[in-house]
Amino acid sequence: MRELVARYLSHSISRRTFLKGMTGAGVSLVAAKEILESLVPVAHAQGAIEGVKVVEGTGGLCFAEQLIASGVKYVFGNSASEDAHFYEALVDRPQLKYILTPHEGPGAAMAAGYVKASGEPAIVMQAAAVGLMNAMGQMFNAYKEQTPLVFYSYRTDQTGRAGRDGFEEVANQEQLVQPLTKYSWLARKAEMIPETVRRAFKAAWTPPYGPTYCSWHSDLNDAQVKTEVILQSKVDPRMRVRPNPVEVERAAKLLVEAKMPLMIVGDEITGAKGTAKAVKLAELLGMPVTQARQMFVNFPEAHPLWVGSPPVTRLASLDYPKNPDVVINVGNKLQHNSPQPVVGRGAKFIDMRIDSGSMGNVMLTEVPLVCDVAYGLDDLIAAVSQLITPSRFEERARQVRAFHDKAATLRNLVVKNPDWNRAPMLADRVTREVAQFADKDAIIVHEAGSVNLHGFDFNPDGGRELFFYYGAHLGSGIGTAAGVKLARPNRQVICLVGDGSFIFGPTALWNMARLELPVITVVYNNHAYSGPHSRVIEKVPSGRMVQTGQFYHDYLGKPDMNMAMIAKGFGVDGEVAHSPEELRAALGRAKKSAAGGKPYLIDAQVARVGVAWADKPWTPNLKS
Repeated sequence: MRELVARYLSHSISRRTFLKGMTGAGVSLVAAKEILESLVPVAHAQGAIEGVKVVEGTGGLCFAEQLIASGVKYVFGNSASEDAHFYEALVDRPQLKYILTPHEGPGAAMAAGYVKASGEPAIVMQAAAVGLMNAMGQMFNAYKEQTPLVFYSYRTDQTGRAGRDGFEEVANQEQLVQPLTKYSWLARKAEMIPETVRRAFKAAWTPPYGPTYCSWHSDLNDAQVKTEVILQSKVDPRMRVRPNPVEVERAAKLLVEAKMPLMIVGDEITGAKGTAKAVKLAELLGMPVTQARQMFVNFPEAHPLWVGSPPVTRLASLDYPKNPDVVINVGNKLQHNSPQPVVGRGAKFIDMRIDSGSMGNVMLTEVPLVCDVAYGLDDLIAAVSQLITPSRFEERARQVRAFHDKAATLRNLVVKNPDWNRAPMLADRVTREVAQFADKDAIIVHEAGSVNLHGFDFNPDGGRELFFYYGAHLGSGIGTAAGVKLARPNRQVICLVGDGSFIFGPTALWNMARLELPVITVVYNNHAYSGPHSRVIEKVPSGRMVQTGQFYHDYLGKPDMNMAMIAKGFGVDGEVAHSPEELRAALGRAKKSAAGGKPYLIDAQVARVGVAWADKPWTPNLKS
């Protein structure tokens, strides 16, 4: 008997072998099981390593245990029958909260919003390939926005019958997501579920961030296993990289000697909490600051060195400065939406970011600074400070400030529009009313298409913040806002969404109502896909569509959609606002609703832009 105990404690025999040996030695099965249970804590303690524990149970239970060890608090999922043992494990693990989402797309957007607003890990669960298809649109957004979100779905085919084209089976399921993820894995046996999950979180949260995907055959969730669960901190590299000091000195010299330097800021600044450092570098050099398309506003818009964002094509489209001789990019991914590079060949280009894989792919890079941008800014500030006197660039800063003030005055001329008080409202009027209504530290979630957000004076360092749908797959706004509010319950969250985007993903309103997430949603409802409408006119300005007013691809009226009624169907109160007066009153009611812990939606009737749509849009002749 002593030998059996020793062998079990050394993990050289299984539970079944131990019980068989004990009963063979004359011990009853009941007594043998009692002895075995008393040995389990000792067996675990003997092999204990800090941060590592041995877990016995179903694959689903081990999955739940590893999520807890990986720091996950919220699981966002759409119900899946083959995850039964995972759900069973949640009953005794209240620290892992499951959020049921009615549709995988808005559910994934909600998870992404939570991750972006909290900086904490989360996972999205879907049922097999069929659920994965619904989530992949938001996986695309996470990929483009570099959001460290982990996706999971089982393979509906079981290990004993895989490859037979069974119900919901698709060959090589994990390969479907490879273009949209940093990595994807398939656990080959149940014991590898925790390892696969750890690897997914490790890859997602290793800079540059991005979504990952893990999967396994559905019967592995049901299998009884004994395996290791390890704290994520024991396997994460926790990378924070300082730049090459030689390159820092080169960059400092270029910036100090430049006649007109320009700084581009990007989302890595917000992620590294480096806004104040970016401001300090700009102020040292009297340097104007802009931002190419990103999720967040990464520099205070009211700062006198802020010169606004360029159009989506090239920095050459900036009103000021027209011809910078040195451009430094700090943490911007730099989407290239033009045959020409964002930064022209005439300027010397300094690229500071952790995403080294895309450096030099399009632009000539004079100085590459691969680093965590917070560390990079620290080192560059120190290097620049050694080369200048404090007042050296005051005159340049004065010129930049003059442009900043002039641009702000011109933007305010929007209120001089002769249609400013019309009903239905101008989109600019809706925006201005919301900007005047919003709290000083409100978070604005923006999926309102090409609507220009003016008047908010975003400031990521303690002021208003912006969460923009940079990835451009529609239907993210409502879910993102719900996730942001879950992460930041003490901040006012306002979701601005176009009518076309809204109908891609309204189901997250139900999550707002169920979880009492008091988000204020404002729908810009012009009964059309306004962006595609305007772009078609740009491409064919003298074409037959413009001549006849017949636009077949964008009209959402006849019948008009009542977004407030849709919201009420999901348990969210709302109303339709036709005029600025009605909108102000509606915002007041929304604020009272939010104070009571309830979300609220305003269907703001917005005037159509460009060429008017036909009163009788094309419809099929079903009788023919």
